[in-house]
Amino acid sequence: MADTTVARFRARSAATPDGVALRLLASGGSPLEETLTWGEWEVRVDQLALALLAEGLAPGERVAVLAGNGPLWPIADLAILSAGGVSVGAYPTSTPEQLRHTLTDSGARIAFVDTRERCERLLEVRDQLPTLRSIVCEEEAGTGVETLEAWLAERAGQSARSEALESRSAALQPDDPAVIVYTSGSTGIAKGAVLSHGYLVASADSIAATLGLVEGDSSLSLLPYAHASERIFGLHTRITAGVTAGIVMDPRLVWEAAAGFRPTVLGGIPRMFEKAAERLEAARQQLGGPERERWDRAIELGLRRSRLRQAGEAVPPRHEEEWREASARVFSAVDDIFGNRLRVASSGGAPLPRHAAELLDAAGVTVLGAYGLTEHLCVAFNRPDRYTFDAAGPPMPGTEIRIAEDGEILVRRCPLTFSGYLGRPEETAATFTEDGAWLRTGDLGEVDERGFLRVTGRKKELIALSTGKKVAPAPIEEKLRRHPRIANALVCGEGRKHLSALIFLRGDSDGACEPDGPVCRNPSALAEIEAAVAEANRGMPRYEQIARFVAINREPSEEMGELTDTMKIRRELITDRFRERLDALYREDRP
Repeated sequence: MADTTVARFRARSAATPDGVALRLLASGGSPLEETLTWGEWEVRVDQLALALLAEGLAPGERVAVLAGNGPLWPIADLAILSAGGVSVGAYPTSTPEQLRHTLTDSGARIAFVDTRERCERLLEVRDQLPTLRSIVCEEEAGTGVETLEAWLAERAGQSARSEALESRSAALQPDDPAVIVYTSGSTGIAKGAVLSHGYLVASADSIAATLGLVEGDSSLSLLPYAHASERIFGLHTRITAGVTAGIVMDPRLVWEAAAGFRPTVLGGIPRMFEKAAERLEAARQQLGGPERERWDRAIELGLRRSRLRQAGEAVPPRHEEEWREASARVFSAVDDIFGNRLRVASSGGAPLPRHAAELLDAAGVTVLGAYGLTEHLCVAFNRPDRYTFDAAGPPMPGTEIRIAEDGEILVRRCPLTFSGYLGRPEETAATFTEDGAWLRTGDLGEVDERGFLRVTGRKKELIALSTGKKVAPAPIEEKLRRHPRIANALVCGEGRKHLSALIFLRGDSDGACEPDGPVCRNPSALAEIEAAVAEANRGMPRYEQIARFVAINREPSEEMGELTDTMKIRRELITDRFRERLDALYREDRP
């Protein structure tokens, strides 16, 4: 059998059948506190995989999974791969239209769903899914949907012998498609990035080596499995390294789950760690007099220690000792948040605000920043002993980086690189340099004297929210421009937890706005703009909705350099020009 995640999963189960692989956390929203050993996980995987063979799944056929964080995902994903299928992730928050696109574009034959509510969304577009044969749900979901229990029971007697499953798994090759992850492009149309079996194991090896993961480590599983980060950085890397996963079904309960589960490794998104920093600050606010002074002294010592470590300098033993002696109350607050076993923390998807990163580091939790993309997840990563908060870190094992003449970050094509976009050969070709040797990331950057990659901007226009979600602004802006009062719009939110917008009003709107100021304050005009924003938000996932806006009493000006020769808006220039206005939209979010 070739080196695949399936082969590694089988080997792990054989070596440690009684070791805990998955733990459903009641503190994380699970109805029951339940554990699955590696052996029990394999039994459930085989049961589902054999049923897929009985269903007639052919090698390479696609199977979709529409579910939140729960046991269905890791079981179904491994079963689909074991049966020779390709696993397609549908985001649990997907609208019916997004589900229609994902399942028709992928040609999924079967869809596994966890809840009745998600099934109902899928059923809204069922008649527009010509390739879909079966919908299988863990809950009773009405006509046209089989329950998972009944579906498995019916096929138990039809299932092919285990030798057939072993043969299907053994036939898998590194270049075979394994996973399709849907990622939005600059047009807002999600494209299916095809990830091979070789991509999965190469990425898992690179991540495990970078973070020093070992058997016996534990981590929380809290991001959607449909996302490349949780699927690869999480699920498939945990299989390779033998890491126990604590499954958090409700991400709002992450800190309750962390305190009880006590992970040794914690990967997340910037907003999550921002909230951890806010919790630390709240703990400080509860102190008074000498205790608060001692806390502040500990943080001051921790900041100095952090700067020495980031500079690659040794921390004097006396300073280390003084910091630890002063930090008893700080360490206690950290343990209340993360548990008392955390040794590695990482954040990806967008930069973690520096103030939060520095405070956590001063308190003893170094959150390692990283940079990657679905097309090549393992690009750059800070290391526990070699890190900074102003760069993404050095290249990861197996990755080579180059900066193009125009500043774009290029990554050498290798087993860590995706296979292409499903059914989009021209877009796939355009993602690589003309010789096909380098992946074009669409991001701008530079490599400093330490060999650290610093991402300086976006060549493409995707907005990365601090929640880890990525949003294409163009379709939203187009909706806003449909309103007669709106001349143009700029959707913003890079590194923030929600979207905002600068809305430029047409010249004939002047009479309804303050003539002596750039910001529209007229209640009647603002009511119209609010209605336009509400219309643009309608039917969109929450993370793609505009939360706040500011209306500007003029149109973008070519004379002021705000428009290109082809009348396209200059995003960076306008964002910088209205930085103060944009920052004001987020001040209410601060503690």
